[in-house]
Amino acid sequence: MPAPTFPPHRSNGNNSGDGLAGRTSQGGHNNGTYHSNPPDASSALVELQSHEFPSYFSERDGRLYHSSSSPYPLPVDTPEQERLRVLHHILHQFLGANYVGPIPETLAFDQGRRKMALDVCTGTGIWAMEMSREFPWVHFRGFDIVPIATRYPPNNVQFELDDVNTQYRWGNGTFDVVHARDISLAVLDFHAVLDEVARVLRPGGLFVSCEWDPYPTFDPAYNRNLATHAPACCRFFDAVNDALDSCRGLRPIPELIPSILESKGCFTAISPRTLYIPIGAWRADPAWRSIGVDCRRAHQRYADSIKPLLIEAGWTQNGLDRLVGEYVREMDSLNGLVAVIHIVHARKI
Repeated sequence: MPAPTFPPHRSNGNNSGDGLAGRTSQGGHNNGTYHSNPPDASSALVELQSHEFPSYFSERDGRLYHSSSSPYPLPVDTPEQERLRVLHHILHQFLGANYVGPIPETLAFDQGRRKMALDVCTGTGIWAMEMSREFPWVHFRGFDIVPIATRYPPNNVQFELDDVNTQYRWGNGTFDVVHARDISLAVLDFHAVLDEVARVLRPGGLFVSCEWDPYPTFDPAYNRNLATHAPACCRFFDAVNDALDSCRGLRPIPELIPSILESKGCFTAISPRTLYIPIGAWRADPAWRSIGVDCRRAHQRYADSIKPLLIEAGWTQNGLDRLVGEYVREMDSLNGLVAVIHIVHARKI
């Protein structure tokens, strides 16, 4: 696979160049921004020039990965970015919006001060960019371990480089909203992450979490057990979750996030919700069928992207081909299979 290519340098009229970010350290970690707008005033931000971008990536077996110390196990190349976009659109279709909970009232225009929102593990940056058009008076910030979001976001959006497992560069009480979606595969300790979320939230600020369950299940109306009625799916996700634990120290626990928030003692109005997204075209309604087809496609791409981790965990190529092949065939043939997403929002006291 060739090295990634990026847009050429473009001046933004502020003598700071365009581009990404930075790498001066603050608190013992690196951070920076990629944008076409003046960055936040901070000595911790230094722009990354075009020739430095490839140093944030590494190539293995024809796939592109991050080169940071993050435990995140998946590629960061075009096929994986497309999977993330598909998941974004699935949730938007399902929810009818880019958010749940009282985000509109939290981000309502305030003549007295600037509203701020942070997108943790922003990935392609699609959530922050779409939200920035809906709330143009809000300043959105997003960070991730690799520069895969656009280098030319809207004027009220800025992307930075940072690791969710470190202390963030922003001061206490900076943000009105902190949004964390699908971050489980990057988080070593949810307690520590939520401590940091609480620190950067303003009193009355809103935290929103959306995390996929590490296992699919059957729609409650079907009253079926996964191990009994979808054994190949169960074997595949058993293998994946064992590999995440043994090779990366990752134990995705999305269903426990509400109780962790409760344990912090600094959140109130903790509101959990569980959604069931169809996998496959088994729903009769055309809109549901479309969501199900997209969800199945995302799962198929995930199975392809996770293969290198399973090889690292000791699977042979023949065993892996059989494991994934049986899972994909079973997923294609089952009615009632759903992906589970755990959503919770809470206010900072």
